[in-house]
Amino acid sequence: MREILKTIIYIFFPPYIITYLLKTFEVIDISVELSIFLALFLNSFNLFFALLFYYFTKNRSTQAFLVLNFGGMGVRVFFLLITFTLSLIFLEIDKYAFILVFLIFYITTIIYEIKYFNSKKSDKKI
Repeated sequence: MREILKTIIYIFFPPYIITYLLKTFEVIDISVELSIFLALFLNSFNLFFALLFYYFTKNRSTQAFLVLNFGGMGVRVFFLLITFTLSLIFLEIDKYAFILVFLIFYITTIIYEIKYFNSKKSDKKI
């Protein structure tokens, strides 16, 4: 569990700090800052649940692993789609910054998930 939290902090903490510094020096306005924070929060929430599902199923049967991880992926994508759409419709944020940061970090977290799962699979074979 500690490894999951460290991973999320290493991936998402630097962009939070950079965004905060850019806002402090008035390079970006509040709507861009909120857009970036919301996109990072949604992606960190998604990665946390992906690693949590993996953590709970790593020592279980293959069937339980597939049901929880692939089923969890469907639930996570559905949640992200709903929150993404609601955020764009109802919140007063910079839509282009939100979409750009969301897609960049969504792709980054998917790549990280794949590498993480493959590295853990390789550790089991040894």
